Amino acid sequence: METHTNTQEIPKKSTAQPVLLQERVGSIDVVRGFALLGILVINMAMFSGPATHFQILGKSFWGELTGFWDTAIVSFTDIFVAGKFYTMFAFLFGLGFFIFFERAKEKTNSPRKLFYKRLCILLLIGVIHAFFIWSGDVLTAYAVFGFLLPFFFNRNPKTILRWAFGIFIGFLFVMAMMFGLLAVAKIANPDIMSAAIETLFAEAESQIAASFQAYRYGTLAEIQAQRVSDTLLMMKNYLAAIFIIFPLFLLGLYAGKKGFFQNTETNLPTLKKIWLWGLIIGLPLSVVKFIAGNLMAGDPYSFFQVIYYGAGFFGDLGLALFYMTSLVLLYQKRKQIFAPLGYAGRMALSNYLFQSIVCVFIFYSFGLGFYGQIGPALGLLLALAIFVVQVYLSKLWLQRFQYGPVEWLWKSLTYGKFFKMKN
Repeated sequence: METHTNTQEIPKKSTAQPVLLQERVGSIDVVRGFALLGILVINMAMFSGPATHFQILGKSFWGELTGFWDTAIVSFTDIFVAGKFYTMFAFLFGLGFFIFFERAKEKTNSPRKLFYKRLCILLLIGVIHAFFIWSGDVLTAYAVFGFLLPFFFNRNPKTILRWAFGIFIGFLFVMAMMFGLLAVAKIANPDIMSAAIETLFAEAESQIAASFQAYRYGTLAEIQAQRVSDTLLMMKNYLAAIFIIFPLFLLGLYAGKKGFFQNTETNLPTLKKIWLWGLIIGLPLSVVKFIAGNLMAGDPYSFFQVIYYGAGFFGDLGLALFYMTSLVLLYQKRKQIFAPLGYAGRMALSNYLFQSIVCVFIFYSFGLGFYGQIGPALGLLLALAIFVVQVYLSKLWLQRFQYGPVEWLWKSLTYGKFFKMKN
């Protein structure tokens, strides 16, 4: 049996305090900044068009690509970017939640209460972001799933690791059973299944037309109505998403307990092994995911979905770990080169929201109105340009202030007092 510490019995300081600058782990900020870049690159298709609805049809939002650069960039992002940076972001959330909770235990008698309060505020930020800025929000899901983490805070690392892989493998098994039954149903009742697919496709086509009408030409009221519709559609996927995102939270929690990122020098041999095996496992499985994604195109009930998600989870995780450990190892030798990523990572929440605000202005009708008019090559250049600006602005901001603006608000509301922002 595992023991659970009762933190209420240990006297603590009467007032909890946020993480001080000297307590921050520089390598984590660098990794978080890099994750922001990758998320922006992959989100560009969703900002610039109804990519989610096109995926239901098994089609690319950009249609039949004929240009070399557009085709090459889509293939490159599918293999090396798609899924990797959301994996990284979820992993970092789990790691960050662990670090917050451990420091809260040192500073307050009620660390769980403070943790839940922090999540409630993040949930509020996410809901505002999803319903009033951009429907592709992940903060809401992260906040909701985060409420399960305290059940694992006092577990030993091996138990956490077993739960992480157990949850996903169980989910994969259920998916295999479900798609197996659907395959049988397609053979036994082809007319019924064809009708179901036609209905699904008709709804997707309708949403594509509505998205173009609202975001490219619509009024503010029409944009808001479509954004709510898209957000509710995203939230319907939460039930399945929890079996993918929460295991990543647990892996971040595991890494936190092992101190892989907090004590880099001590864990160098382990980090090098993770780096190697992340590449060995991640790259081939990412290629398998890419192939399975193409094979299941146009068939939402294809058994290739199981291969896609299975190879995707382990492939995305493998390359995400390869990217993270590469940055951590390089950061130890070349801190100045990678410091700019750390500026963006120190205010990751502000920058994540900033990306949404800038992109909806670029693409929606109340701004520049480029919705549906940007291809993958130009979209990549746009993402890189926005991120470079974010790094520059983050550096300027942090020269004067201790926290990003949204981070400051989040911390102040969490601790119940307004903290000094200026350095």
